[in-house]
Amino acid sequence: MKKYTSREYHWKESKALGFFLNFISNHKGDIRDNDAFELVASLRSDLEWIEMINKAFPKNTIKRMQKWTDRSDRLDFADGKQEFLREIWAADFARNRLRKLLTTVVSEEMEKCPIEKYASEPFAQKVGELQQTLKLSDFETNVLLVLAFLRNNLLCLGFRRHNQLDNQEFVAKCLDCDVGLVREALRSDHKIRRYDCVDDELDFNGDLFSFLCGVSEEPLTNSYYSRCQDETLPWDFYGSLSEKHGNMLKRIISSANENTPTNILLYGAPGTGKTSFAKTLAAELKRDCYIVSQDVSMKDDPSSCSSPEHRFGALHICAEQVDPANSLIIVDEADDMLRGHVSLFALLNGGRETTGDKGLLNSVLDTVRVPTIWITNTPAEALDESSRRRFDYSIRFDPLNTTQRLAIWRNNVSKMKLEHLLTDAMQRKFAASYPVSAGGITLTLQNIAKLSPQPDEVESLVEKLMAPHCELLDISQNNDKLLPAKDYSLEGLNIKGNLALDRIVDAIRNFQQGNGDTVDRPRMNLLLSGAPGTGKTEFVKYLGSVLNTKIVVKMGSDLLDKYVGGTEKNIRRAFDEAEAEHAILFLDEIDGLVQSRERSVHTWEVTQVNELLHCMENFNGVMIGATNFSANLDSAVLRRFTFKLEFDYLDEAGKKLFFERMFHTMLTPEEYHELAMISKLTPGDFRTVRQSFFYLGGQTTNKDYIAALARESEVKNSNKYAPKSRIGF
Repeated sequence: MKKYTSREYHWKESKALGFFLNFISNHKGDIRDNDAFELVASLRSDLEWIEMINKAFPKNTIKRMQKWTDRSDRLDFADGKQEFLREIWAADFARNRLRKLLTTVVSEEMEKCPIEKYASEPFAQKVGELQQTLKLSDFETNVLLVLAFLRNNLLCLGFRRHNQLDNQEFVAKCLDCDVGLVREALRSDHKIRRYDCVDDELDFNGDLFSFLCGVSEEPLTNSYYSRCQDETLPWDFYGSLSEKHGNMLKRIISSANENTPTNILLYGAPGTGKTSFAKTLAAELKRDCYIVSQDVSMKDDPSSCSSPEHRFGALHICAEQVDPANSLIIVDEADDMLRGHVSLFALLNGGRETTGDKGLLNSVLDTVRVPTIWITNTPAEALDESSRRRFDYSIRFDPLNTTQRLAIWRNNVSKMKLEHLLTDAMQRKFAASYPVSAGGITLTLQNIAKLSPQPDEVESLVEKLMAPHCELLDISQNNDKLLPAKDYSLEGLNIKGNLALDRIVDAIRNFQQGNGDTVDRPRMNLLLSGAPGTGKTEFVKYLGSVLNTKIVVKMGSDLLDKYVGGTEKNIRRAFDEAEAEHAILFLDEIDGLVQSRERSVHTWEVTQVNELLHCMENFNGVMIGATNFSANLDSAVLRRFTFKLEFDYLDEAGKKLFFERMFHTMLTPEEYHELAMISKLTPGDFRTVRQSFFYLGGQTTNKDYIAALARESEVKNSNKYAPKSRIGF
């Protein structure tokens, strides 16, 4: 440690001397650390200390001390002045005289060099900034300084590695106060602990001490929050999201006052624009936007980018510094703060067991008076119910739909000035093909900008960049799996219904165009029933193709959830997704969801039917359900379908048509008769047979095809295998 003379004395050491003076006045016991006396020992030279000790102590006491310390018959400081002073303190018969001597030396020095003289020093200025930022009282500031000095060797009095109670007693002695006052200041819900200045063992925050020592020249507030200066997207960029939630959000935030908290939760899939939406909302409300900082000391922890304790404190500090009437606080990536317990969801998904403090979270939600937006990727069910109840409003962000992705492509292309490389048609294709997040789109375009490709290689380059990104994130790329087979047509299908299929297609087209839009405008729901392979799925693909409409496919088994209420949520989300995409919603194997409530045993079997009925009534798009077992469907659900089409096994004309179309050959009268005798054939059987011969090579005759079709029929008739529904024919 640097030895200071009176001419070099500084504010920090002067403050430490004041604490030392209080400590030796209040401390009656031993001091075990030699360094405890280092600072005061440096105030005088060896000769000065020898002279003062000879004057302060009688000769017999000095001789007694020499025997006590096992020293020679003369005073010297060969082992260091601070160690010699500690040895004198250890002699209880000499302690009072030494206390008086030390008090005199320190008092003279502090009188000669008053601390006010050094108030302009950087350390003193940093302490003042700390006190102002955290709005600490003088007493709280002094408590914090004692703990800072204790950790960083300005006050090494043998207490550093003791327990919290010892540290509290030490601070009380240094401040010449009752220990109860210190305990009160160090309560977990008071500022010093709440702002993460010290940890649970009262160890001072190392980053904060680095700030005090001038390691960083940035304002202290930057460690806790920053004002957002980012350019925001226009409000109408968010389309249906701003239309659906905008007015209510604006009213809630605008009506907020300093007497009640206002908390908004944005949750859901990552990369869906939650943060940019919050920033745009602040701009729309003409409020200053502040972002609660994240703890950089956690950057090496792969499971978290923030310390909940640090960020709760940062939020409080921000709220106390900004104007509540004109500000909006954003707590981004708040996952660890919001999970107030060890959630099953986190454990099952490989998350950390250590999460935020539920009690602290609820306290923050109840006390922060500046409107605050919390952003998390955590599903709602992973949050404690007592915390969820405290949010004034919440919005679930689902994965981006094609329209939203296209808007992000266009915005980024414009921002990066890449219009000369990516045409609007290309952007439409990419938005439809790659269901990635906004971050994935931005990253791809940043790489395109860096690579500076020729215009004719851009499309290929985007595909090469997107493919591994989708694979890394386990994202299924959209492809042509929902396009009808190239040789598909309605002709030949054995579909039973009151109307011709071309009229039904026209009806759906009229519905999409809003023709006949009245108050009691009927919904457009179609039920396709029939055995597997009879062409139900291909008919849906055909509709999507001729109507130029995207199809959102949900298998009944995909929507079923083992947790109570989970299936109902999945049903709602399926309808929401299709409506956002302006797509046809195709619920395949719908019978698993809507079996007759008369045969229901469990309440959830009833509630999921009720949920589907509600969604069908309120859906503004085209919904198609497919089932192999229409007799099992709930009667109320059946009534909700505008058109009901039964896909039956092929009749004789249909068999002939599909045979000639699939195998590109003509039947003789004898072969036609033989084919007509095979029962229960579907379009799917013809495709299966064609595929089975694809790699066999050699000459395949009509007789081979007919024999293979007969075997397909025998499998069904013998019921040797349980029927399995297939995608497509």
